[in-house]
Amino acid sequence: MIRRIDAKKRTLVVDGSLFVYRIATALEEPTRWEDDIWTLHADAKLGKRVIDTTLGNYKTKLNCDKIIIAEDHKDNFRHSLYPEYKSHRKKVRKPIIVKPLKEYLKENYESVSLPGLEGDDVCGILATKPGNKDKIVVLSGDKDMRTIPGIHHFIHDDSTEVVDEKTANYNFMYQTLVGDLTDGFGGCPTIGGVKASRVLANKKDLPEMWEAVVAEYEKQKLDKKYALTQARLARILRASDWDSKKEKPILWKM
Repeated sequence: MIRRIDAKKRTLVVDGSLFVYRIATALEEPTRWEDDIWTLHADAKLGKRVIDTTLGNYKTKLNCDKIIIAEDHKDNFRHSLYPEYKSHRKKVRKPIIVKPLKEYLKENYESVSLPGLEGDDVCGILATKPGNKDKIVVLSGDKDMRTIPGIHHFIHDDSTEVVDEKTANYNFMYQTLVGDLTDGFGGCPTIGGVKASRVLANKKDLPEMWEAVVAEYEKQKLDKKYALTQARLARILRASDWDSKKEKPILWKM
C-alpha cells in the first residue's frame, strides 16, 4: 500500500551498507593516462559531504527528528545455514571509498550493529520492536525490505510505502519461493514470479501460505526442511526473531 504518511516526527533508520555503496559507486571516476593506462579515483571528502546533505534532505523530507544507521556485523548467521549465501560477492570489487565512508558514518551518526546480523536485519528489528510501530521510517533500496511491516522509503524510485503485516508475510513467502540470486539462494526450482503469485493467491494467512509453499517444494522432490532453510535465508529478521539477552537470532519456523 502506498500513501502519504502523517506529519508526526519519526526516526529514520538507514540501511548503511546500501546507502554508502550507492554513493561510493556514483563518485568513482575513470581517468586515462599516457600509454593507455587507466585508473579509478574518488573524492572521499566529497562523499562525506554527499552523505551529510543526502541524509539531511531525507530527514527533512520524511519529517524525521533522528537518524540511526543500521550496520552489517562482520559475521553473518546465514552462512551457518547455507555456506553459499552471498559467497559470490567475495569476487566482486567494492567501490574504492566504501570503507572510509562507512567509517565516517560510524563516527558521525548514531549506529547500531548486532552480532551476526546484516544491516537490513537491524532495520527490520528496530521497525518492528514493540512500541516502535509507526515511529520508524526505514530508508533502503532493497526490495526485500517489503517483507518487513512498517513505513519504508525506497531510494531507487523515491517512493514511500506502508507495508502492513499481511502484505509483509505475503512478500516473505513470495521470496521463499522465488529465491534471490543476488544473495546466492535459488528458492524453489522452476518457480518464477508469476507462478509464485498464483501459488499464494487467495491464501488468508501465513500458515496457509506456508502450507502452499511447502507443497510446491515437495512437487520438486525437495522436503520441508529444505523449504525451511530457504525461508530462513529469505527472512529479514523482525523483533520477534531476535533474542536480545542471548544476542542470537531465533530461527523462523511455522
